[in-house]
Amino acid sequence: MKFFNIALLFIILVVVGCQQKQPAAQDKNTDIDYTVHYAKGFQVKKYNNYTTVSVRDPWDTTRLLQTYILVDRNKELPAGLPNGTLVRIPLEKVATYSTIHCSSLNEIGQVNIIKGVCEPEYIKLEAIQNGIKEGKIENLGMASKPDTEKLIILSPDAIFATPIQGWTYGTIEKTGIPILETTDYTESHPLGRAEWLRYYSLFTGTEALADSLFNITVNNYNDIKKAVATTTHRPSVLQDMRYQGKWNMPGGKSFMANMLADAGAAYPWADNNSSSYMPLPFETVLDKAGDAEVWIIKYNWPKDMTYESLQKEYKPYANFKAFKDRNVYGCNTAYSSYYEDLPIHPDYILKDLAFVFHPELFPDYQPKYYRKIVD
Repeated sequence: MKFFNIALLFIILVVVGCQQKQPAAQDKNTDIDYTVHYAKGFQVKKYNNYTTVSVRDPWDTTRLLQTYILVDRNKELPAGLPNGTLVRIPLEKVATYSTIHCSSLNEIGQVNIIKGVCEPEYIKLEAIQNGIKEGKIENLGMASKPDTEKLIILSPDAIFATPIQGWTYGTIEKTGIPILETTDYTESHPLGRAEWLRYYSLFTGTEALADSLFNITVNNYNDIKKAVATTTHRPSVLQDMRYQGKWNMPGGKSFMANMLADAGAAYPWADNNSSSYMPLPFETVLDKAGDAEVWIIKYNWPKDMTYESLQKEYKPYANFKAFKDRNVYGCNTAYSSYYEDLPIHPDYILKDLAFVFHPELFPDYQPKYYRKIVD
């Protein structure tokens, strides 16, 4: 009986001990709340010792493009890290493939960590241009085929790159340098694209700043959207021009179609379910949008567009109602910062568009991008 009591006591102690919460390795990596509000392309999970950032494949939503494991560069690697590309943060030296990467890093005060860029001729940032001239920033050549040797010599902590469907990074992948993929351009919500600023901040240690800037953008954007929501008339709008014989018209669920709706316009292809661009012949566009009240055009010309130069570009343009009524607005990206601002500040672009469609709501506003073209 004594032996039985001792055995029973032992079993009770074991059971009680198992029921009590034991410190475990995973408790040190408790999931910390992080919410992505609008963007669909990336997800974040924060733990005490590391952060995981996953980039969704926009062309196959059942898989991920990348999973990054972010660890403080001043701490030892924690045990039991999940699978993924290790990135030591904050980044101190990076290379970038596009002007969007440079603008995003500049927005969060990190332009100084850029030490190499592709195609600097398309980058308007003064800090980048000065860095190239002074030899502080390396020209890495074309984004489609960066100079691998220069990248190896530069040895950045990471490379910010824009993935394209069916395209690989070639020899760059063999360097072992982490490639931080940005699929922001595939976001259909303007604020979803803008939220990628927070993605950059995860790698640069500027999360508080990025969150603050993004919140300002959200508030500004929604204020403009609310201002035009009460208007009774939504003018129909035609977007851009034909290129190489086709008109790449934004699909009805695309980033630009959503922005036009938020700016208070009626888009002829709003009922289309595509979230990308549709290559359309001129005749189709004329038939569906020939009576559009407003025509907005982005172009890159040495001189500002006029009705004469627009018709000289393609004579049938004169058949559009907006052309006849002299209601065409142009944005010359040769000097405008439209493309640099669009991903970060859709609120800036939205304000211009809302002014074009509803000038009575913004009587004191001076457009930043679009100007009414003249004869």
